[in-house]
Amino acid sequence: MKEIKIEIVLLSPMQLGSGQADVIIDSEAVHDEYGMPYFPAKRFKGLLYESAIEMAELSNEKWFTKAEIDRLFGNKDSLNAGFRVDNFTLENYESMCGQWRMLQKNYPTLFNAKNVWETYTEIRYQTQIDKETGTAAEGSLRNMRVVDAGLKFYGVIYLFDEQKVNQEIIEKALLNLRYAGAKRNRGFGEVKCSIVSCK
Repeated sequence: MKEIKIEIVLLSPMQLGSGQADVIIDSEAVHDEYGMPYFPAKRFKGLLYESAIEMAELSNEKWFTKAEIDRLFGNKDSLNAGFRVDNFTLENYESMCGQWRMLQKNYPTLFNAKNVWETYTEIRYQTQIDKETGTAAEGSLRNMRVVDAGLKFYGVIYLFDEQKVNQEIIEKALLNLRYAGAKRNRGFGEVKCSIVSCK
């Protein structure tokens, strides 16, 4: 088994929706119980698959074929996939979680998940402009929480099937993967993926 350590750098704010909302936030972003942002493995795998397909099409399947990609990704069946990936987390995640856990237990009014979450995020507002009046359309104000640009997430791809073509699929798909999350056409979610180590 080969372990490929990956770094994802956020070049712009990113909105990885959690599917949750409340009376204040229309679109919340994913975070753990301590308020730490993370990049869900399932979404990363989906983005990597789309990126690999795009690379196969751009090369007219000279680098690798769609069938080889589907075999590596398990034809959407994670049990038969040639690799596994876990959630991507911030550097020193385990250590930071331990510290936040201790602070939240001892000083709950000062340190809670909401405070931690706000350290890594901000709220962005958007509205639709009425084309006739040039003003904000009534009832169109929306907001969403985005994870700050500059954050770095780390994770490992565990490659079970070490055929050369499988490593090439992952490497080229990573290099091609440049956007993640919602509102990509509005300047959000620009990322840079790179391989930190491969052993």
